[in-house]
Formats: sequence, structure tokens, C-alpha cells
Amino acid sequence: MPHLRQFLLPLVVLGASLAAAPAVLAEDPFDEINRRFQSREQASDDALREVHTQYQAKRAAMDSLWRQREQEIEARWQALKQAVEQKWPQAERSTPTTWTDYGSAYEAKSAVNFEQGTVEVTALVPAAEAQSLLPPAPFGFFAASPRDHRLAGHRAFLWRVALPSAPADWADALRLAALPASWGRIVRQFEQAFGHEARTGQPVLAGQVATRAGKPVDASTVKAFVQEDVLPAAVADPQPVDSRDGVQRIKVTVRVTMTPDHIKRRAQQYQDLVPFYAKQQGVDPRLLYALIHSESYFNPRAQSPLPTYGLMQLVPRGAARDAYNVLYKDDRVLDDAYLLDPAHNVELGAAYLRLLRKQLFVGMDEGPKQNYLLATAFKWGPGNVQHKILKQVRVQDLTETQVFTMLTQRTPDDTRTYLRQVRDRLPLYEELAATLAPPPERPQP
Repeated sequence: MPHLRQFLLPLVVLGASLAAAPAVLAEDPFDEINRRFQSREQASDDALREVHTQYQAKRAAMDSLWRQREQEIEARWQALKQAVEQKWPQAERSTPTTWTDYGSAYEAKSAVNFEQGTVEVTALVPAAEAQSLLPPAPFGFFAASPRDHRLAGHRAFLWRVALPSAPADWADALRLAALPASWGRIVRQFEQAFGHEARTGQPVLAGQVATRAGKPVDASTVKAFVQEDVLPAAVADPQPVDSRDGVQRIKVTVRVTMTPDHIKRRAQQYQDLVPFYAKQQGVDPRLLYALIHSESYFNPRAQSPLPTYGLMQLVPRGAARDAYNVLYKDDRVLDDAYLLDPAHNVELGAAYLRLLRKQLFVGMDEGPKQNYLLATAFKWGPGNVQHKILKQVRVQDLTETQVFTMLTQRTPDDTRTYLRQVRDRLPLYEELAATLAPPPERPQP
């Protein structure tokens, strides 16, 4: 039946074609493109995961390095503390507003209070050393000039002004004898304090202490200043103190008051840094000055156990690290030596303020409102300002007075006090903020 075969043949061919159709569709070029896209997408995801893994590994390595550095810093302090407390009742650390420094052999200590404007030096005199200077009883001796150190080794010595009466007892005589015995230690400690530099060629205490005649005291004149103006006012404690090394010692203390404008004089030391980095980072230089004033009173040796370091009291693993990352595109351990450098500290502090502004209020006009919010974030933390202020209040619709009032109502007591201090200190730096000084030498990262 040829006619039947002729009819069935096309059906067979058609069935075969339909059976082969899936194979044809599987070779669709769009499927190949899709496979390539998915492959590239997978490779991209793998690359991102690798970058993220490397980033996390580097952060972990930096954290490990910083913990190691923290341990080294603490070990260094503990070693100093142990050595100091062999002679002193208690070792004292520097604070944000006070710079404490011990002399060689830990026989004298200077404490510069940058907030109150005082320089206090205390010397420890072994009781046996003071006793060796006492003449035979009865106590018929006179006060020697502090400049005449040749008499310090003699059992009998002259006093510049005769005592109105003999010492009341042996302890009183010992206390009086400790005064000339302390002179050398006190002079050396003052020389050490006045010779210390905040920056190369810039002593920490430059221009902040004056003689009775009104002349500024510096490293070249401090010895004569101490001998003439300071030592006559030395005071010895009435009783010796017992020390861990078994030696009784007598404390002799002198205090010097800084010039009334000592804070301004220190601020002037950084007029090449503050306006320059403020302009570079788009920050109000008055705000930068006011923050430094509030944080450390321009104490270049400022530090706290948190730990924080330097003029702006930056946290190494917090603000300092974030600012360094923004500036230098690198994650790095920043230790105390780096942050105690004023140029590094001011540069990072200005960069951190720019970072806060970018995180919190992009587009807000410069002015008092921005300064108040930045100061609050610097003290209280950007997270608190973001969640407890900016997400609850539309500050753009408020006046500067309303913003300040609102911030003082919604922040903790310490932040409230801090904000008032910054606001009141902003006008103090109008003139310095406008000073055009040569740009500083760029600090090495």
C-alpha cells in the first residue's frame, strides 16, 4: 500500500523533528550567555568575599598589634611606677590637663597644671643627707644663699637672714636643713621641664613663666630664675616620709604661677597647625581651637588611661584610626608617640571632624548649628547624636539657639558642660583663626 506509506512518512519525519526539538532549544545562544553571566557573577562574589576576608584579617591583625602595643605601654608604665614607688608614696601619671615628669634617679618630680596655670616641683631629700648638714647643737646657724652650693657640703653654713629663733626641736632643724639640700634637685628638675620640647625648637613652657621683673623664662635663664625667685619660697614637710626602700625622706616643694595669658600663649604655638588643617578639612578653625582648649588646655603631653592622647585627646582605636584610614587609605596601629606629636594629632582631629560631618549631616550649612552638633558628637559619640538627636528632631528647621537648647536638654551632664565650654570658647579664637601662617611641615604618616 504505497499510498499509505506516502501518508505516514511525513508523520514520522515530523515526530522525529519534535523529538529533537529539546536538543535544539538547549543549544540556544542565550542560555550560553546566561551561563557566562552567572559564572562571572559567581567569580565577582568570590572576589568580594576574598576582599572582605582579607579586610577582616587585616583588621584583626591591626587589633592584635594594638593590643600588643597597649600591653607594651602599660608594661612601661608599670616599670616606671615600680621604680618611682621605691622612693615616693605613689607614682602619678600625666592627665589630659597635667603633665607629670620625674627626674633622674626619681629624686624630683615636676607637675605642670595647664588648666590652673601652675608649675610645681617637689624634691625628696634623704633625712640622713639633711642631718649631715646640721651644725652641732645649739642650732646657731644662718640661711645660705641658694646660689652658694659650695656650702651644701659643710656641716656649718651661713644663712642670708638670721632665724628669729632657734629651731623648736630636732625635727624642725631637720626640716630646715632639707631646704638647702634640695636646691640642686629642684634646679635640675626645672631645667628638665623647661628644656622639654612639644615640637622641634618649641619648648612646652615657652613664654608661659616670667620673672618678678616680667622677663620670660626659658631654658637658658631658668636656673637663675629658680635660684633667685623660686628657692626662697621652698617649703619642707614637717615630717619625713617612709619609702619602700627603707630610706626616710623629706619633701621640699616649690610652686610657680604661669602668666595670666598662659593658655593663649600655648594656643599661639599651634597657629601654623590649626588654621591650616581646619581649612584643609573644611572645618571652622575656631571650633578646632575650642575643642583643644576643652580637651587638654593645649597640653601637648595630654593623656588618659582610656587611652586617649595628645592635644585633641584622640582614641587610638577609635577616632584616630578612622581619621588615619580616611587620610591615608590605610589601617594602621597608632601608638602614643605618634599621637603625642602635635602635628599628627591636629591633622587627625580635623580629619575626624570632617568624617563626623559627612556621616551625620551632609549639606548642612557651616555655622553655629554645625559647630554645636560636631562638638556634641566629638564628646558623646556620633552614634548617640545620630539615633538620639538627628533621627528624632529635624534640626534644619531649628534656629541655632533652639539647637543649642535642645542639645543641652537631651545629652548627659558631662556632654552638656562640655558643649557650653566649647560655645563660650569659640569667640576667644577669632583672631588666631584668621591668622595666616606658613603651612606646617607635613608630618610623616
